Amino acid sequence: MEAVINIGDDASDNRRGLELTERLPGLRTTIGRHPHSAGEAITATERRELRELASHPSVVAVGEIGLDYHFTDYNKVPKRAQQAVFRQMLGLAQELEKPVVLHTRDAFPDLLAILDEFPGTGGVFHCFSGNSAFAAEALARGFYISFAATVTYPTAHGVVGAASIIPLNHMLVETDSPFLPPQSRRGQPNAPRYMVETVERIAALRGASAAEIAKATAQNAIALFALNHAG
Repeated sequence: MEAVINIGDDASDNRRGLELTERLPGLRTTIGRHPHSAGEAITATERRELRELASHPSVVAVGEIGLDYHFTDYNKVPKRAQQAVFRQMLGLAQELEKPVVLHTRDAFPDLLAILDEFPGTGGVFHCFSGNSAFAAEALARGFYISFAATVTYPTAHGVVGAASIIPLNHMLVETDSPFLPPQSRRGQPNAPRYMVETVERIAALRGASAAEIAKATAQNAIALFALNHAG
């Protein structure tokens, strides 16, 4: 284990994540406004605060940001509000020249269209939930694609298909802890130690060794998030 990246979702944990990096060696963090927290537009005051936080050397990306149209009792933020906040956060990332960590659920066409409004922006499609066609669109824009333990689920055909074929130099793996444990641990909280099952599954799909997948995805993460240079 070389580094851990904590994810910021909104004002309730962005600053706390940054404070943790000052206490825990090897921890990095992101500054985000998750689509579930996009009900209110970002004010000028909040944008100044976000810019201040995101400028810290331990902040390696802007995220999670994105669109989530999978409406549940937990997430009822209107599409238009999500899109407005997403554009605001993409603008911040572009201004600071930081990569983005994208959350996308049932919203790939709109998300790709908005991304195209911000040329030059790079980053990663976190916990990829699409198929090979959407993966191709992400890759065409220069993005990395990150796979979580969903690749071990027997019904995740689209994710499995994408993990089988995308170029290894644009692949990441992640835990998305404490959510989405591997199939062997369903019903339990996820944990970083289970990521080996994700790596082994991807290796089996690609006819590669787990060591090969682990090495490549680690190198990609270091490159994307500039982990050799973060404070």
